[in-house]
Amino acid sequence: MPTSLDLYAVPLFFILGLVAGTFGGLLGIGGGFLITPSLVLFFNIPIHNAVAISLVCVTMTSLSATLVYASRKQTDFRYGILLETITVLGSMLGARIAIGLKPEIIEFIFGAVLSYASIRMIRDGRRKAETKVKKVSKVRFYLGMLASFLAGMLSSLVGIGGGTVKVPIMYLILGLPVKTSIATSAFMIGITSSTGALVYLFKGLTEPTIAAIIVVGVFLGAQLGSRLALRIKGVMLRKMFGILLLLLSIRMILKSMGL
Repeated sequence: MPTSLDLYAVPLFFILGLVAGTFGGLLGIGGGFLITPSLVLFFNIPIHNAVAISLVCVTMTSLSATLVYASRKQTDFRYGILLETITVLGSMLGARIAIGLKPEIIEFIFGAVLSYASIRMIRDGRRKAETKVKKVSKVRFYLGMLASFLAGMLSSLVGIGGGTVKVPIMYLILGLPVKTSIATSAFMIGITSSTGALVYLFKGLTEPTIAAIIVVGVFLGAQLGSRLALRIKGVMLRKMFGILLLLLSIRMILKSMGL
């Protein structure tokens, strides 16, 4: 495993954090989908250590991006806390029933759901440049809560969650502006990741030196990404997120087929 003595790895760790933080801040996702596989594939870091490091970095992404979004009053903390609570409850149930289900079936269903959400995100032209949160109807509110609960179950079953699930729920179901959805998602992922990071930390699986280097890059990247998001038009952010969802959905469906 690379250590702080491997000088060649230091700038690479920093660049990894910078790239992951930028995407995380820009789209309201954690960036763990880049950090974890990169640490395993390119740096030969054991998966448990890689996940531990990634959780620390995702927490920093959330903190850094939220500092920017909250200062511009883009984050809806009320919805963030409520949806996160419902999602965690669903995740707990999902973990309990995972043993009795075939992973391939869940992966295919989840991939199909993400495909639908990605198409809606890319093609949805009903709402233009929204900047304010409109009052949500009771039907949409309860539907959003149900979707969050199911999203928590699915994320626990297939290992995908965070902003890739929460942003579409807030935008497509609750009708929040895309920038508010991204900003609120950036806040929410910090709650989940920080809890997991503490568990790994107490078990001694976090590599402090490596994590510290990546965290510096993540913090700067998230600052850059969140500021870019505030400048980019909402329709562009929506399409960028839709493309990300489409790629993840294709990956999930192929995985369910053993490809």
